[in-house]
Amino acid sequence: MESKTTSQTKARLIVVTVFVIGFAAGALSLNLYQSLTGSDRKKEPTRGGTEFLLNRMNQRVGLTGDQQDQIKKILDETSEKYRAIRQEMDPAVKPFVPRFNAVRQESRDRIRALLTPEQLPKYEQMVEEHDKKMQEEREQGHKKQ
Repeated sequence: MESKTTSQTKARLIVVTVFVIGFAAGALSLNLYQSLTGSDRKKEPTRGGTEFLLNRMNQRVGLTGDQQDQIKKILDETSEKYRAIRQEMDPAVKPFVPRFNAVRQESRDRIRALLTPEQLPKYEQMVEEHDKKMQEEREQGHKKQ
């Protein structure tokens, strides 16, 4: 009788151990996957985030350290202005679009003033691609409605 109880206890212990090992392996695999693919969104800057934009601009345009610092400041200030406009917004009314466009244009003009003649065409290409992508997204949004 005692042997039967011992066997059942061992079986339960084995089942629990296999479950714990499986859970740990799954958690480690997920962590490894996220670190290899960069899919951990909490650690990544957002698509429109200052760091993301600055990194992308640096890759495409080739900024100096001083330009990076100055452009980061411009992007941070622009984000604050956008945030202030959003806080005032009434979702039912859309008169804020011109204000967003004015802030965007001011930011772009300030960045243009910092770039060299060699960097400017690369930046203009980035801006053109961004505007085209945004226009396509707006058009797709209108089609869904």
